[in-house]
Amino acid sequence: MVFKKNIQKIIFGYGVGIFPFLLLIGPLISEIFLVFSVLFAWLMIVKEKQYNYINKYFIFFCLFYLSTVFSTLFNFYSFDSAKGGISYFRIPLFAFAIWFILNNFKIFNRKILFLYSIFFVLIISDSILQYFTGKNITGNEILQYRISSFFGEELVLGGYLLRLIPIFLVFLIMNNSIKLEKLNLIYTLLISLVCFVIYLSGERTSFFLLIFFFTIIFFTIKYLRKFILITGIISIFLSFSVPYIKKSEEVNPTKRMFSKTYEQLTGRGIGNFEEHKKKLFGKVYIFSHDHHGHYMLSLKIIKDYPIFGTGARGFRYLCRNKIYILENDDGCSTHPHNTYFQIFTSNGIVGFSLLLFAFFYIIREILKLRKKINLENNFNKYEISKTILLAIILINLWPIAPSGNFFNNWLSMLYFYPIGLYLYFKFKNEKKVN
Repeated sequence: MVFKKNIQKIIFGYGVGIFPFLLLIGPLISEIFLVFSVLFAWLMIVKEKQYNYINKYFIFFCLFYLSTVFSTLFNFYSFDSAKGGISYFRIPLFAFAIWFILNNFKIFNRKILFLYSIFFVLIISDSILQYFTGKNITGNEILQYRISSFFGEELVLGGYLLRLIPIFLVFLIMNNSIKLEKLNLIYTLLISLVCFVIYLSGERTSFFLLIFFFTIIFFTIKYLRKFILITGIISIFLSFSVPYIKKSEEVNPTKRMFSKTYEQLTGRGIGNFEEHKKKLFGKVYIFSHDHHGHYMLSLKIIKDYPIFGTGARGFRYLCRNKIYILENDDGCSTHPHNTYFQIFTSNGIVGFSLLLFAFFYIIREILKLRKKINLENNFNKYEISKTILLAIILINLWPIAPSGNFFNNWLSMLYFYPIGLYLYFKFKNEKKVN
């Protein structure tokens, strides 16, 4: 019995702890682990009759899934376009599987923290090597003037690291490596270097969301303000210093972050465009000329499918339809590149309302936690961890930002992973209070 429990802890307990590493290897390995985790957790939940996992959060995700599968089947284009929406149920179930596994296996230990530290050192070293030499240790070259480290042609390094920093912070806090009276300079430097790599990656959305994430933490968790200030100072120093060491036209994050962003917002150098792409207030595009086209096309589709939407992959199917297509094929893509436009297009007002509800619910919970943390005189690591996880969930759902495909398996797993951790901390702390 003990041996069986230890095997389960190694496979599922430590597997959940290092799950973000599996996402780096690729979607197949992480998908296999997800499926086995869901089967293990839910079979145990049913076997042990632990129906406390079927709560209001479970019902919420069921409603969202039902809106997804209904709109997908109602607007059936092909099996290939439908399978993503039909099989999406496994993603929310994974969040509850994480909650169950964390309840049964203690993984917030120094072994996992050490693995995260080594992992970050490897990513940082590889990224800086690629920046200075043009290639990383596996031979991946710089693409589109951006470093990608082990991700190669997938330019997602910044977004990936952005979503790992909060998880690492939670492990640090749970292991007492960040406390009220103590600031670990080694870990502070390590996180500062990760922030610097996000800057070097040239992923503008990730960079600005990183700043927003730390701003939320700064104003909600008083105990982490010193840590955030020092991290910010080191990161800014590195960001301004390294480009002077190596001036490169091949990778110029400063130019991409600021100059190119300004040019894309204003349309500078692009010329005059079609009637459907008039600038907002006659001055700016929504993020860029291309993004503006995605959103204008989305609005045209939404007008015809307002209630239930077009299905999980409806946008890519309909965007080239002659009744929606914009001039010069502008705006068409695999998805609208914004979570809210995508959910409104795919799930209609039903799914969009659920998403909005989740967004405002998270904001309310963060404000409640801010008040509670500020009133307490002790460093409550459960409440602080919960706040950090809510902050990254809010960042994932932030409406005023371009985004990846919400129904993409890899991105969905990255989005729902912190939700599973949050559910664990929420109910663990409530149980401690009661």
